[in-house]
Amino acid sequence: MLRLRRITSGASWIPQIDGLRFIAIAAVLLVHTFGEVTHQGRALPALPYSTHWIINIFQNGGRGVRLFFAISGYILARPFLRQHRLGGPAVKLRSYFLRRITRLEPPYILSLLIYTAALYLAFHRSLHAMLPHLLASLGYAHMLVFHSGSTINFVTWSLEIEIQFYVLAPFLGNFYRIENTVLRRGTIAALVLFFCFVNGRPIPFSGYDLTPLFYMQYFLSGFLLTDLLEYPRHTSRQTWTWDLVSLAGWPAIFLVGHIGDAPAWLPLIIIPVYLAAFYGKASNWFFRQPFVALTGGMCYSIYLMHMLIISASFHAIQYLQMPGNAGTIAVQMTLLIAVTLALSTAYFVLIERPCMDPRWPQKLWRKIRRLEGEEIPQIAAP
Repeated sequence: MLRLRRITSGASWIPQIDGLRFIAIAAVLLVHTFGEVTHQGRALPALPYSTHWIINIFQNGGRGVRLFFAISGYILARPFLRQHRLGGPAVKLRSYFLRRITRLEPPYILSLLIYTAALYLAFHRSLHAMLPHLLASLGYAHMLVFHSGSTINFVTWSLEIEIQFYVLAPFLGNFYRIENTVLRRGTIAALVLFFCFVNGRPIPFSGYDLTPLFYMQYFLSGFLLTDLLEYPRHTSRQTWTWDLVSLAGWPAIFLVGHIGDAPAWLPLIIIPVYLAAFYGKASNWFFRQPFVALTGGMCYSIYLMHMLIISASFHAIQYLQMPGNAGTIAVQMTLLIAVTLALSTAYFVLIERPCMDPRWPQKLWRKIRRLEGEEIPQIAAP
């Protein structure tokens, strides 16, 4: 465990953030393993009406993506707040975008190539037919070009939204230039409410839901959280009252609204439960637990690889039977999640973790230059 702690120590400056990522990726894993098992294998179990809330939580696991959007807003906003309000270093846009390329692009690109190879070798998909979709996915443009999620790895739709917001974040970072704290926070909060209202109504124009504007209330929630938590650095004592917020808020996130849909006003619940992760005694303890924080720290690798692993692994366990549908579904889901975590951890350690070092391109280049500069030993003539 200590070894794993050192592995992820460079990726998390606030343990609670990785803990919050744990909830988000757990929700995504639950909805996709549940969908694989019930759509490809067993029918929905005949549970008593009083326990239907369990299935509702599984089916609403897609809301984990919205949780990720709020976390992304927080992470991207943090350096801009530190620059404008805490006297931190100025954000250099060249370094800002270069870090994105060196940190996130290699795992993303490799994962798409792995998916393409698997679709070709295992599912006999045509390379010629897949090529346009692969190129569009590599350019984060599949939804814009084809108006649908990627046929290579459909979950990358959210990464396309994220990259668009990544471009917008430096502009939104100017909110932190507002010196008056009440005015600054009030402006951001008003925009959160505005987008909650607008995005809760019919889509105003074609393609609007393919842009970050449709999810802006989540990203801006992260900007508001950054202000609340970082300026000034929160020093409030942790209380059990905030744990009550967690107890009520987390189930509400996955139970309110229609099944499969995320209410546009969900940030009004997300903001307080995220604050509770810092201020609640039990909540703070939970989100700092090594397994929770470490798993959350690997969420990018898990998110990239989980659909391929789940789909491939299900073929090996689909005939595993337990007494009753509910038992079979529970065991199959547990096995799928366990395999996904194991293989995603390997992907994280081998591929993503090396990219966390900001200087890995320079180090790799130096190694290549050293190899090129080595003299080839000459074998003496007899």
